[in-house]
Amino acid sequence: MRLIRFFVPAALLLSAVSCSGKSSSGAPPEVDEASSARVRRLTRAEYDNSVNAIFPTTQPLVMTYAFAPEDTILGFSTHDRLQVTSLLADQIDVAARSVAEYGKNQLQAEWTCPSSVPELECAETFIRGIATRAFRRPVTDEDVEDFLVLWKDARKGNDPGTAARYVLQAIFSSASFLYRTELGAMEADANQVVRLTPHETATALSFAITASPADAELLAAAEAGKLDSADEREKHARRLLATPAARRHLYRFVEEWLGITGQANLNKNNQVFPAFSVAFKDSSQAETKAFIDHILTERNGSVRELLNADYTYADARMAYFYDTQPSMPDGTLGRLPLPANRAGILTHASVLATYALFDSSSPIRRGKFVLGRLLCREVPPPPATISIVPPEPVLDSTTRARFAAHTNNPTCAGCHRTLDPIGFGFEDFDGLGKYRTSENGLDVDASGSVELSTGTVSFTGAAELARILAQSDDVADCVPLQLFRYAMGRDELPIDEPVLADMRAAFRSNSEWRLGDALVGLVRSPYFVHRRTLSPE
Repeated sequence: MRLIRFFVPAALLLSAVSCSGKSSSGAPPEVDEASSARVRRLTRAEYDNSVNAIFPTTQPLVMTYAFAPEDTILGFSTHDRLQVTSLLADQIDVAARSVAEYGKNQLQAEWTCPSSVPELECAETFIRGIATRAFRRPVTDEDVEDFLVLWKDARKGNDPGTAARYVLQAIFSSASFLYRTELGAMEADANQVVRLTPHETATALSFAITASPADAELLAAAEAGKLDSADEREKHARRLLATPAARRHLYRFVEEWLGITGQANLNKNNQVFPAFSVAFKDSSQAETKAFIDHILTERNGSVRELLNADYTYADARMAYFYDTQPSMPDGTLGRLPLPANRAGILTHASVLATYALFDSSSPIRRGKFVLGRLLCREVPPPPATISIVPPEPVLDSTTRARFAAHTNNPTCAGCHRTLDPIGFGFEDFDGLGKYRTSENGLDVDASGSVELSTGTVSFTGAAELARILAQSDDVADCVPLQLFRYAMGRDELPIDEPVLADMRAAFRSNSEWRLGDALVGLVRSPYFVHRRTLSPE
């Protein structure tokens, strides 16, 4: 039989307020203004997590390995402008068929009907249970009726297991599964500030912390109407922050925030960098992954430790590359003290190589990295009339001298006065991340400066810059903003200033600057649980 495709574009869902549920307690809004109601498409990670939340399995399913990659906005793939293209629609269909085949067997006890009970009664119970979990809200009678029609159609000439498979396929290709809503109560007038429904609040909180649907404990709080309380939301946020799912979600944040998701595709000129190899790339990536994992699991997501740690976790290959003696057996990762010329993740070879060119370092890329990712300052693109081809390496000059001459153009000077002094401070590391004091027989000048809110600060070398940034109020303001963009899936707006203030205060409340505290500040804010309903077109 032919299965009708259930999902629809997000724009159509904005008018489907009837399925968003009822208000939590009838309490008036706590705020006078709020960001707009919206729907958000699940990311690949959220899709897989949502599937795995439904099935009793010890081996997580990965259904989205063949999905088209998500694009990024402001560096993050979690934004609310993700679309369903024709290609992705076909891929979702394939995934839904696979999930349905797996689920038919895993959930056999739920759709199998004893002879003493009418089959449609059993089918309705099965549909309500699975759809409620999949849609992250109580299903409506209209939802159930649609799926019962499909069940009855599928039963013509087929056994109940086939009908269950078709229903599951429809559920997992439904818009109500693929999108999560932030619409508020269905009875609200247009252009009004309203609370999210209890299930929307639970869903928003859980996805912000774990990229997964709400668990049983959070759902119970939603059903009891407790999530209007900021203290209750904080309690669940801190509980979820201790889970492996939260650490995986924060790991993805750190990767996307620092722009190091493409390390597997890194390539370098072996004639310029003879140490580069597949093995080196694997070792450098393993170092950064192990270090981030350590920061998240053992140091409570401390951004200060991330930036200025005097150690890393690496294998013998990286120890020799860093000019230190390995203390771990070959082929294993271990804690490695860093020399004084390195500090934290900014001086990891994987990061330095990412922000470099194929055959040289790149002061511009490294300066833009610090400005955009760590200081949240937008760097405008160069004018269309300006060539952005970097200067060719030469054997009688340093990279700093070449780039200084290349960017000494009055049209470019405005941006490069800010970019270059930061990037030049990284010149004690070559394009692979190897420490150096000379280049082409000439002394390397790694002096630089960075403009902070407290004034211009001079430094020499990337390690000193990392230590300065780890104490900077500018970074303490930027990191919560980056986390807001990641968790909320959108650009910041003027209305978001209060919630950003809450996040920043929570982030600074501990001297370690912990990522989890910033998320707690987010979910505690009344703005997190309010939206302005949409005006009619």
